[in-house]
Amino acid sequence: MDFKIGCQTLPYSELPLQRALEGIARAGFEYVCFGTTHQQQPVPDPEASDRDIAALGRLVADHGLTPVMCFFPSGGPTGDNGVDLCRRRLDQAKALGIGHVLAWGPWEYESWPGKKFAKAVWKQTTDTWFEAMAAVARHAEAVGVTAVLKPHTGVTAYGNVLRATIERIGSPNVRACYDGGNVHFYEGLDPALDIKDCAEYVKALCIKDHRGLRGNPEFPCPGEGEVDDRAMLEVLKPFGFDGPVVVERFEGPHKKAEMVPELIDGLAAQACAYLRRVQAELT
Repeated sequence: MDFKIGCQTLPYSELPLQRALEGIARAGFEYVCFGTTHQQQPVPDPEASDRDIAALGRLVADHGLTPVMCFFPSGGPTGDNGVDLCRRRLDQAKALGIGHVLAWGPWEYESWPGKKFAKAVWKQTTDTWFEAMAAVARHAEAVGVTAVLKPHTGVTAYGNVLRATIERIGSPNVRACYDGGNVHFYEGLDPALDIKDCAEYVKALCIKDHRGLRGNPEFPCPGEGEVDDRAMLEVLKPFGFDGPVVVERFEGPHKKAEMVPELIDGLAAQACAYLRRVQAELT
């Protein structure tokens, strides 16, 4: 399976973007996904000029990396000027050669993990989101970039729900970025079984391990928890999966204050070596 092994810059969010790229490249990755912010500044900046976006592309290339994914701006299509900002992000992705832009549906909990929003409130919220996503999907089709929906409760929570959401939007440029760690953490489901319900729509994977019961906040380095990435990829193999497989987090038992750059680098290298072993076994 010739999938693209990459890493999000998210673990390096407290550091400058350049330091993130240095660490990811040194860890052995070839591909990168921009992880929302660095030192509280969005990457890419929604207001970035075409010249700024070109400079960002050169910065990534100078580190021997290829960008494969990024996120839609915070708030998604239903935030302030959400649809316009999402269209702009799709344009930026196209200019950077990025084929997949990450999104997720609205949060369904008034108080997680127990209390959900009332049905009437939730219906209004989701109807608004679907209307906005339809407009984003049309622009995705126009520029040739794919919006990939990520499990995060709500209308993208897990396999069957994700499938229904994609089919309701009804665009060839809206597909899934399956996140086994989120499915295990938020839903308490086995991702290797759940992914079967949406496998034909999965065009990317977000790699995040998880350990323990639903809601247990422990995310070990990939390969050390209870999420079986190899089993998920085996499910995707008959569908010719060759998309981005990007690591999102790997802090495990470490506290935020302990996550010094050198520790992040070491965990990133461990995650990269693990995914390369998985790929070799599948091949």
